Amino acid sequence: MNYLIDPNGNWWRWPSANLAERLGYPDPDFDMPSYAARNLGYVWLLVQPNVTFLQFRAGMLSRFCLDSLKPYLRKAVKDKPVGLVYFASGWLEEAYVDAEPLLARMDELAFLREPRMRDLFIRKPHEPRDWAHHTHRDLAGLFELWRFVDGQYTPPVERYLKQTGLINRTVHVEPANDGNLYVNTSGAGFTVYDDFSFQNCIGRLLTDQPDKAYGRWIEATYKNCLVTGDPVLDDVDAIIEQDGHDPRRRRYQRVILRWRTPDGRRLITGSSLVNATISIPLGVEKPSA
Repeated sequence: MNYLIDPNGNWWRWPSANLAERLGYPDPDFDMPSYAARNLGYVWLLVQPNVTFLQFRAGMLSRFCLDSLKPYLRKAVKDKPVGLVYFASGWLEEAYVDAEPLLARMDELAFLREPRMRDLFIRKPHEPRDWAHHTHRDLAGLFELWRFVDGQYTPPVERYLKQTGLINRTVHVEPANDGNLYVNTSGAGFTVYDDFSFQNCIGRLLTDQPDKAYGRWIEATYKNCLVTGDPVLDDVDAIIEQDGHDPRRRRYQRVILRWRTPDGRRLITGSSLVNATISIPLGVEKPSA
């Protein structure tokens, strides 16, 4: 079943010729529910056998709409998960199985202010032991190897990267006398941008990529690792932008490590694997009183 809930709290079964006429599109040739959810303050409710979905735009839900939805959601979440698909600096998804956190989250999202709904780049520290029996156990293995060889970048490290395939998702970065970080080598497996390979950065600054803000954000983490020597193991949820293209959301797990080469140089590696199931609490702005 499909419903559209309007800003006055009225529920409309969809498709509805009457509602389409009211909205000025009696014969729409586009995705009308998605358009109404993103631009007109409607909630698109999709009831499926195993899950209930709500699609809407954060910051555009009226109190009438919210009050109309809450009694239904309180009951619906008891039977099956409720997924929120909302627009806030790009489309985002969350899932809930309990009523109280779901309703609290709806209150939070309903009145968020644009333009900044969430931080573009968010991260959460990760414990390597949690990766040991995961599909990303190769990242935990790299961390253990780093500890075993005491941070010495020797042939066994290179062999491990090649044998596991991590070499395709690893970037090697070196500090220069000018204080900047330069890309030494990069695997071909990074697909953050539509028409820009990270291999184009070889010999150039780590920040020299289409999304300068994203480049500066990752550079800060690499520099901190260089200074402290502390390994970085974390989950990342980033919205990456490129001129002429839609924003692209990337969720991945990464390990950043500082090494010493046999000739005494400092080297930093960043290895990551995509994981679209990552869920990190979002940093959002709250409306002022």
